[in-house]
Amino acid sequence: MITSQFVRDSLLTLRRATVRPAILSVFLGGLAIAGSTRALAHDPVSDVVGHVQTMLQFVYDNTGATDAQKARLAALVQQANADLAPIQTSMRKSHMQMFSLLTADSIDRAAIEAARAAQMSATEQESKRSTQFITDVAETLTPVQRKALADHAQQHGG
Repeated sequence: MITSQFVRDSLLTLRRATVRPAILSVFLGGLAIAGSTRALAHDPVSDVVGHVQTMLQFVYDNTGATDAQKARLAALVQQANADLAPIQTSMRKSHMQMFSLLTADSIDRAAIEAARAAQMSATEQESKRSTQFITDVAETLTPVQRKALADHAQQHGG
């Protein structure tokens, strides 16, 4: 006779047999993805600089920016890059530290928490500086120019 205890025990055994391998697969998959990003990574600095230059040229071309605005925008970009570069370097180092901590022979929860806190602090610094940059750019442009950029962004899902 099949009892409710037998059913519960069977379900628990089945759950253990499927959940543990699934969790392990997700963890190992995450490690594989994290490791592969290093193998496929491009030079982050040149990628960002190239992207920023393309976007800056787009702003110039699509807003009818004056020479004074172009000079101001170029200075803003240069200063933002100088301010953000050390933060981004710190974030990359913190990411690598976290990866090392999570793949170490023994898990140091205190070190992992410290690395997480450092990542969050750097993320907050980057967010603040990026918002300052965007606000500075917005102040440099006229309302009509900002509207033109907003219209373009909406056409592209932004």
